[in-house]
Amino acid sequence: MDEIAQQPAALSGLRKYYTSPGAIPASALRRLVTPWPPTVVFTGMGSSLFAAYPAQAFLNSLGIRALVWETAELLHHHLKFLGPDTLLVAVSQSGETVEIIHLLDALPAKPRVAAVVNAEGSTLARRSSLLLPMMAGPQRAASTKTYTCAVAVLMYLAFAIARKPQRTLTQALKLAIDAQEKILERADVLTPPAAEFFDAPPYVALMSRGADLASVYQGALMFKEVARLGAEPISAAQFRHGPIEIIHSTHRYVIIARQGKTGKFLLKLADDIRAHGGRVLLLTDLPFEDIAHVRLIQVEPLRLGLGTLVDSLHIQLLTHELALRASLDPGQFRIAEDVTLEE
Repeated sequence: MDEIAQQPAALSGLRKYYTSPGAIPASALRRLVTPWPPTVVFTGMGSSLFAAYPAQAFLNSLGIRALVWETAELLHHHLKFLGPDTLLVAVSQSGETVEIIHLLDALPAKPRVAAVVNAEGSTLARRSSLLLPMMAGPQRAASTKTYTCAVAVLMYLAFAIARKPQRTLTQALKLAIDAQEKILERADVLTPPAAEFFDAPPYVALMSRGADLASVYQGALMFKEVARLGAEPISAAQFRHGPIEIIHSTHRYVIIARQGKTGKFLLKLADDIRAHGGRVLLLTDLPFEDIAHVRLIQVEPLRLGLGTLVDSLHIQLLTHELALRASLDPGQFRIAEDVTLEE
């Protein structure tokens, strides 16, 4: 819980650092790849991978090709995709993740890699061509502040790649920090009703579209790591293609519906699940009638795909509360390790 509460301060420090001149040196970035703009490949495992979705969506919206690729799959099955026109962005909290180290070993002797890493003395940090620190401070439990800091760093990098002024990003990040602080101040009021609505379901599905898939994948990971609940992340569009048959009153469905091209489709899905007997936890910045079998959490509108900085905080608090109610130690691993060292 301490690490959850440290997120606004961590993001504030990060925001100050990355708005300073030279935090992401344009000349060093440009030397990594020719020609420009590059094809950008974001890679990582777990939270480090999911944090890249907003940056990917931003770059693609500008016509700059960007992919999010699990490191294990990139390493063993798609390595030859990486070429001289590719900017590889490796994301790892520890900088020692086994797949990341093996990927570095498989690259040329002087790999042109931008590293987003929290441990600045790590192998990834030392072997990268450009180091971009997460500045989250020590992360001892399940990934919370390292996830949100990674999201922010990757967005600053995306703006640098696109040669866009940082002002809109910095303003949006400030709004996200303010929203986080308000949520934490009211956590004792906001979280228990959501936990009571959730109860202890046998199955959880988290759904959204676009950049908000970051919250879906990260949220499902939190349900598994913290509350020990079976949770499936799925695109809301894919859910209609067959998985909708699984709707049941004992299940819980988390839908994140934010303003944008597909927000109305997400609200319609929430209503359809409710109509078929499902129970929906709906996080939205859109108008929605407070009706039976839907627990509504109104969230702060945020631009640039930064809604995950708020939505993931709600899920962190919810999974923490569910873990306590199940007599679990929130965020402490029983089987996995803090740093995964075996493929």
